Amino acid sequence: MAGENLDLSSDPAPDGSAGVDRAGRRFLGVRFACCDVYTRIYVNRAGTAYEGRCPKCSRPARFRIGSGGTDERFFVVQ
Repeated sequence: MAGENLDLSSDPAPDGSAGVDRAGRRFLGVRFACCDVYTRIYVNRAGTAYEGRCPKCSRPARFRIGSGGTDERFFVVQ
């Protein structure tokens, strides 16, 4: 029956666009352990960091952008 299965897997983007939404905005996937929720956080206007808040309790998260960083796209905020 159509609509019975949900496929949450995806192939890596061959063009290196992993971590970019359909509107072209860069994001990180973040699980906030405080409330056990997942959300995306986006690059700030200055382009210096990824910034966001837990959607339930508003705990802030900030990941600076710079040399010596990581290629990881998903994080857990304690």
